[in-house]
Amino acid sequence: MRIGYYISSSPHYYDSIMPLVNETGGLILTYIKNFEKNIGKGKENIKVIYFKNGKELYSNFNPRTVDVLVHPGFSLGFIERYPGLKHVQVFHGTSDKPYNFKRDLHDYDLIAVPGKKMKDDLVRKGLADADRIAVIGYPKIDFFLNSDFDADGFKRKIGIDISRKTVLYAPTWIDTNRYSSFPRYISAVLGDLRNYNVIVKPHADILKKKPWEILRAYVLKKRNAYIFPRSANILPFTAISDILLTDISSVSHEYLPFKKPIVFLNPRPDSKIPDDHTWIWHCGDVVSSKRDITRAVLDNLTNPLKYKTERENALQQIFIDFDGKSPHRFRKTLQKVVLTKANRINI
Repeated sequence: MRIGYYISSSPHYYDSIMPLVNETGGLILTYIKNFEKNIGKGKENIKVIYFKNGKELYSNFNPRTVDVLVHPGFSLGFIERYPGLKHVQVFHGTSDKPYNFKRDLHDYDLIAVPGKKMKDDLVRKGLADADRIAVIGYPKIDFFLNSDFDADGFKRKIGIDISRKTVLYAPTWIDTNRYSSFPRYISAVLGDLRNYNVIVKPHADILKKKPWEILRAYVLKKRNAYIFPRSANILPFTAISDILLTDISSVSHEYLPFKKPIVFLNPRPDSKIPDDHTWIWHCGDVVSSKRDITRAVLDNLTNPLKYKTERENALQQIFIDFDGKSPHRFRKTLQKVVLTKANRINI
């Protein structure tokens, strides 16, 4: 079976998709120049085709080059529904934001999810039947946890003070729902947490779409702060940090396997956010005022087991075991594909 991956222009797709690409080989469709440098092992089994934009892709894509096209984002709008071409959604994050629950999911032939919760949520919301959903695990973290990552070496590389505790601030992108805490809280994060290393790892789309917000952060930063707006992979930062500050982001889910405290910064304390979008907030303190950030950080670093039970329960619901085999499960799932007259993938 010939497999293709549609990676578009988003660098934060890299680490979600590359463990799968390296496992299956195949064709990559992308707008990202010099994408080959991001490919690890198995380069000889991977071909990259570049397009300037979605319009060029739509006009020039040859559907006969692949049998199955894998999407880490919602990109079916750029690919015509060619007869016989199947589409697989693998996502690039696990958050509770509305983005992951688009009606477009009806149009995918197979949906790969990291664990029981997302499968149950998709079925409950009427977005997919259970027989079109495969629980494969979470390749991004699965690969990282089974790698030879050198935490001490990474600390030396970025130059943080190893005698201090490290706070990781990872806000989501500034969307129309106002779910990002970045505009409201960045000044307090950089100004009030002077007794810690502060690593600011904003969503890649903040730099791309609102670069002036990143510029403001650089103006506000002190010597104890380190800002990484271009870095695509947040996992090295999660591994070396002692606590996470975030909002409604998949980072809150991805931090759970590291078994460290989380503090949630409420981006909209002036208005109600649907409970479905803040489900993960039961795993840590929720801060609704800038003046409470320092207290919450100190309290959770002093009592790191405060929400231990809640975090462990959430971890079991969101993910299956990190056994290093999620890319293999994905490949085996695709190998079991049977094309039917109903134009669906059976698993």
